[in-house]
Amino acid sequence: MGKSKVLVVGGTGYIGKRIVKASLKQGHETYVLQRPEIGLDIEKLQLLLSFKKKGVFSDHHSLVDAVKKVNVVICTVSGLHFRSHSLLFQLKLVDAIKEAGIIERFLPSEFCMDPSRMGHALEPGRDTFDEKMTVRKAIEAANIPHTYISANCFGGYFIGTSHNAAHFSLLRKILCYLAMAMSKVH
Repeated sequence: MGKSKVLVVGGTGYIGKRIVKASLKQGHETYVLQRPEIGLDIEKLQLLLSFKKKGVFSDHHSLVDAVKKVNVVICTVSGLHFRSHSLLFQLKLVDAIKEAGIIERFLPSEFCMDPSRMGHALEPGRDTFDEKMTVRKAIEAANIPHTYISANCFGGYFIGTSHNAAHFSLLRKILCYLAMAMSKVH
């Protein structure tokens, strides 16, 4: 199987930096697209400088130019409201992919719960799932070849202290309550 040309949007974030490193390790020509304000974060700037191919998106034309260089686009922008919430940026990315017309596979930022199954979610999560569904509908309407990866919060954002022994007792109680609640739902 031939090597792909991969564009990772959000390539300096929690998931993105791992995808960039894995793509490079596999020998794929890999590009990183960054937001202009990323230069304010020294750690991310140093990481970005370590990558060989990079670009900045500032307008639609720049975005289309970046997309035309690759055949696979992986978007890893954050959907967390307490960080740089950027899920709807993907609508601009969908427009650029559609205009470029050469993308063989698009993986949108879906690395959490499946939004199509989260109609019962409460705020603030409800906003995130609604935005992800807006992006999904745009991808499908544009007829872009895509893959959704719903990994059920593998990143541990919701139980981020599970590795801390001091919090284990409280975490265990919370998990027991969640398990009991889930068993009543099903």
